[in-house]
Amino acid sequence: MLELTGFGSVLRGIGILYWVLAIGAVSLAIWKGKNWQRKTFWAGLAIVAFGFLPAKAMIEQVQRNAYAREAWAHFKKLCDEKSGEKIYKTYTGVKSVLVVKPLPPATEKDLYDQFWYGDPYSSDIALLDRGERLAGTFIGRVQFLKNSHAEHGFAFFEQQAVGRVFQRVQPTEGPPFTTKLVIKKPESRFGISWEDISTPEDRKYWVAASRLRVFDLTDNTIIAERMGYFIEAGFGSKAGQRRPWQSSRGPGTTCPPINNRTFEDRWFVLRVLKPTEGNSDGK
Repeated sequence: MLELTGFGSVLRGIGILYWVLAIGAVSLAIWKGKNWQRKTFWAGLAIVAFGFLPAKAMIEQVQRNAYAREAWAHFKKLCDEKSGEKIYKTYTGVKSVLVVKPLPPATEKDLYDQFWYGDPYSSDIALLDRGERLAGTFIGRVQFLKNSHAEHGFAFFEQQAVGRVFQRVQPTEGPPFTTKLVIKKPESRFGISWEDISTPEDRKYWVAASRLRVFDLTDNTIIAERMGYFIEAGFGSKAGQRRPWQSSRGPGTTCPPINNRTFEDRWFVLRVLKPTEGNSDGK
């Protein structure tokens, strides 16, 4: 990338000039010194002066490499031991779900914060209605209905608004593709919740942990859960206008791997709660 801007050549030129000056300073110290003691002293001083920055950079690079190895080892251990999907029961004919615990809102600042416990595994967008948007991927929007029958979503989802007020969110034919109705109480049998379960140890290594659960609200039993982990491979770097939690999210930095940005949770939930016709054990 630097070569495309011309800065690569400039940096190489500065590096060469730096070492030319260093060699010149050592040579001058040897040449000007009146005896070998002074020659040695001034040459040593020049070596220390010009060697400090390269030595410091080398030490910092060694530390960064060690940190990266520890971080990836921590991430891999979590992936091997804890990540994955568990489905205990499935149901058909499900027409809706209640969002028991949505994703929290996110700001642009959150995408740079190492200790932002907002579940960047599930979503990396910075919006106040982030939770509602992700839940909205579960309903049968027009763009999904054009695909195969297996892609059909729920008829609606329910969520708590302000206080004890609940809303029903349904798909519509045109923008904004959803409409909201105030309801007295939810009628959904099943609930879903998102939760950031990262520990301080995880975040020390820029690793985020996520848990998505599906509940049967009739007895509050868990019928499915997904545990996901995400490592910010740039470790907070802002180079090239990076947004750390957003720039790094993809199949190589997540487990289970995220290949389709927003729709992985949708497909997981719809494998558990199938809105297809047939045995209507989900109503």
